[in-house]
Amino acid sequence: MSGMVDKNCWEFKRCGREPGGIRVEDLGACPAATETRADGVNGGKNGGRTCWAICGTMCEGRVQGTYAAKIGNCRSCEFYLSVQRDIQTRDLPPSEHPSKVLDLVLDRTAALELEIERRMQVEATLRQVNSKLNLLSSITCHDMLNKIHTLGLLTDLLSQTYYQDPVLLGYLQTLDQQIQDLTEMIVFTHDYQDIGVQAPIWQQIHQVIAGVQELVHSVPIEVDPGLGLYEIYADPLISRVFYNLVDNAIRHGGQVHQIQVCGVELAEGLVVVWEDDGVGVLQTEKEKIFKKGHGKNTGLGLFLVREILSITRIEIQETGTFGAGARFEITVPKDSYRLVNSGSN
Repeated sequence: MSGMVDKNCWEFKRCGREPGGIRVEDLGACPAATETRADGVNGGKNGGRTCWAICGTMCEGRVQGTYAAKIGNCRSCEFYLSVQRDIQTRDLPPSEHPSKVLDLVLDRTAALELEIERRMQVEATLRQVNSKLNLLSSITCHDMLNKIHTLGLLTDLLSQTYYQDPVLLGYLQTLDQQIQDLTEMIVFTHDYQDIGVQAPIWQQIHQVIAGVQELVHSVPIEVDPGLGLYEIYADPLISRVFYNLVDNAIRHGGQVHQIQVCGVELAEGLVVVWEDDGVGVLQTEKEKIFKKGHGKNTGLGLFLVREILSITRIEIQETGTFGAGARFEITVPKDSYRLVNSGSN
């Protein structure tokens, strides 16, 4: 065997990046020199004789990346070739030598790394395209709402001008209702396009509901102080969930005087209970109310609620008794809620 047999890569390359080396202060210690899990492979110290399998090494004046990105250069490196020549002189059969086994595993890893890289590139492209489409949609929604607002003003003026013509007033009232429905549909489109665009974040439930209460003054919302102990991992649009629940109560609950919100931890997770004192929901309607287009108006509010919650696998169902008020149970999985400031469930 040659005199290079037991040399580590930093000794062969004289890079000075081994612990205590002359370039450690400027460049840091090389991962190959500190990777203890590879100690002894091919007779080297730490990863000194299997450096081609270790990410982040620095050769030829530049940092090497993943195994898939660097192996092409490594296999033409004189040090790599010298180690491979030394392997041939060992007593172990080639198929059993740790370096050969390592190369086999790494070759398969390289293919996986390349596939992951390609997927990341595709995902980045999709995010960019999605961002542009959202921008276009947002501009379009804004312009459409401006046009619809103008139509609404015109119908108001016509109603004031022809207030003595009951037939024409009937037509104008129908037109006005259609304008309101169209406005809601455009607002829904704007909200729906934003679902999942931003990464989910940890949010305190009682603070989100407090923000909704500032927008809705007709019905008081009483929140159990115990909910202040928790925060949930949800889409940033979670405020739309509670706003739409309030709106649903006002629109369909009859005479709703109060909404109560509390939470309880069960085996399946944290269950947030939202109750009002209105008329409630018929047994045959409990699942239908979450379907797109179902309902007396646009039928999009509760559909949007379920869509937003589903981003982080949060579920919602209506469990109240008709005549005694609506009751929505929002079940948050164990990995999607935690105690405030605890960082875990």
